[in-house]
Amino acid sequence: MPAPMSGPAHPPVPLPTEQLRVGMTLPFTLLDAAGRVLLAKGHAIEDEQQLRLLRERRQVFVPFEESELAVKVLMTGLLELDRRGGAIKDLDRYVRLDEGEADGQGAEPLRGTLPEQCAEVSARLRRLLAGIEMGAVAPAEGPARFERLWRDIGQLTASAAQAEAGTLVLTYRACTSPAEYSVLHALQCAVLARQVAPLLGLQGQEARTLVLATASMNVAMLRLQDALAQQHGAPSPVQRAQIDAHAAEGERLLRAAGVADPLWLEAVRLHHTPLAPGVRLAQRPPAQRLAHVIQVLDRYTASMSPRASRPGRTAKDAARTAILFRTGGEQDEVGLALVRLLGMYPPGTFVRLKGGETALVLRRGARAGTPVVAVVVNRAGEPLGTPKLVSTARAGQEVADAVPGSAVRARVNLDEMVRLLAYSRTPAAGLG
Repeated sequence: MPAPMSGPAHPPVPLPTEQLRVGMTLPFTLLDAAGRVLLAKGHAIEDEQQLRLLRERRQVFVPFEESELAVKVLMTGLLELDRRGGAIKDLDRYVRLDEGEADGQGAEPLRGTLPEQCAEVSARLRRLLAGIEMGAVAPAEGPARFERLWRDIGQLTASAAQAEAGTLVLTYRACTSPAEYSVLHALQCAVLARQVAPLLGLQGQEARTLVLATASMNVAMLRLQDALAQQHGAPSPVQRAQIDAHAAEGERLLRAAGVADPLWLEAVRLHHTPLAPGVRLAQRPPAQRLAHVIQVLDRYTASMSPRASRPGRTAKDAARTAILFRTGGEQDEVGLALVRLLGMYPPGTFVRLKGGETALVLRRGARAGTPVVAVVVNRAGEPLGTPKLVSTARAGQEVADAVPGSAVRARVNLDEMVRLLAYSRTPAAGLG
């Protein structure tokens, strides 16, 4: 058990866990709510499992007196709290480690490894959506911040290889833990929307609207989504009422934050409305066209994410759901486009091979059912120290079944997996 720290002169600073990344050497000590040391200053966050355990905590803190950065963010948060007239218990919502975001400044390219970039965009998205949910984003401020989000997602999907790796990172994180569900789900869906839009004939402004509407679809239930992900029981009547109202309330909140695009607003309002089944996208009115794409993406990704009340579904089950989503018996073109893009087993999900090993999917193979994978658990159920690159198109290496991410107990280093993904496309890998 970690030992309690002696009490500081000032209360510790709450730190948004989205700021933490694998490989990060801490410039301050991390504390839990009782003041116990979780990770000392100067230590590194070594792997995804350690990061996940930190993010699953409701809050982590930094000693006030230990870092100039901690003092700076606390004072900035207090000033913003006072300006907004908020309650002191909500201070952590106003604490930000990056300056200039509120006015749309600081639009420099994302830096660091790809997992770090994904974590940074996730943190920015949470601050944006949380601010809109609380009514703290002014109409003059919202469009610039959404423009920055559009550029960030553009950087994560700047090339096919970059988009593939980003999908690997986000899907792995979303499929292995319910922590930070609301924002991971929003960003995962938005990144997939950016990739699938051209396959559906959506280009230009319509594709941009689809991506941003997807990222903001659940803005009215951000905190509720995170609570439900950690909740063992069914939603209460109050929670159910908020769920039922969130699409219309999301439209209102986005309008109040300066979103003026009627297509975007209507797509958010319709994203849980049952639409006519079996209608081709091209034959739907524009807002219904985008709403249908959002609905399929939402259902597809959410089904694979675990909750405290249930494990996530397998990738194969999720693909089946997407292909048959409200189709009236036909195959849905959005679901088919997702399988065409990702295969039956998307990057970041897990499969069990014919020989009994468990592997993380790195990318789609030549066919939808033959992904390139990294074996992380051997047939005896023992984690491998070094992942083994495998093409499941080869005899004896075929996929036997999909495995829910929450059922796999292996320590996965995402930086290593991103490197292995890149290597898998080189002639030296010998995968053809």
